[in-house]
Amino acid sequence: MLPVAPPPVDPDEARARLLEELAKSEYDDSPGFVEWLLGALESWLAGVLEGIDGSSTAQAGVAVLLLIGLAAAVVLVLRRAGLLRRSHALSVQAQLDADEVLSASQLRRAAREASEAGRADDATVLALRALVRDLEERTLLEVSAGMTAHEAALRAAAPFPELRGRLLRAADAFDTAAYSHRHATPKQAEDLLRLAEYLTETSPDLSAAERAENAGRAEADPVHRPPLGASA
Repeated sequence: MLPVAPPPVDPDEARARLLEELAKSEYDDSPGFVEWLLGALESWLAGVLEGIDGSSTAQAGVAVLLLIGLAAAVVLVLRRAGLLRRSHALSVQAQLDADEVLSASQLRRAAREASEAGRADDATVLALRALVRDLEERTLLEVSAGMTAHEAALRAAAPFPELRGRLLRAADAFDTAAYSHRHATPKQAEDLLRLAEYLTETSPDLSAAERAENAGRAEADPVHRPPLGASA
């Protein structure tokens, strides 16, 4: 008995379905990038499917595999770029430089209120923003547009080297709360909030920060390093 061939795949229909899927609201965080990506994918897919007429089982299978692979690649790119958001939205802004009028103490208070209301995701995001704002107010951290939680954690670890592990775990919790399909746990929110509160009462190790800064400069400017074997 001959196997039943899958229905032929029309290139135009396949392209339309893919573009319809990618145009859904969860991809709308950065319209300029997404529009460019959709245009590039449409051109590429049109070229690939141009020679496939759907008249054979092999050609239909190739078309289906191309569409599946392409959709998976798009999701991966958008997720790595931070543009693919989960379906349940936060009720607070996730950008580290959002709401510049709010002080660190105001953000900590908002994080505590969110935690007590059972909104662990909001509390986690607000707690890290409070931590970052506190360091910014103390001129220990310069926040730039688009700075990620892990970038902020690594820079904050320079004047607080003993807290490096906790800061990196805080960044992981922030990413879970802000971008993952999973939720931050109440414990993660509470731990991050306590870390933010602890930092406000902790003096930075400026000598460690200076050593880290000098090491970074040496990495960026290897020309001034002494040659191997040179005497001190």
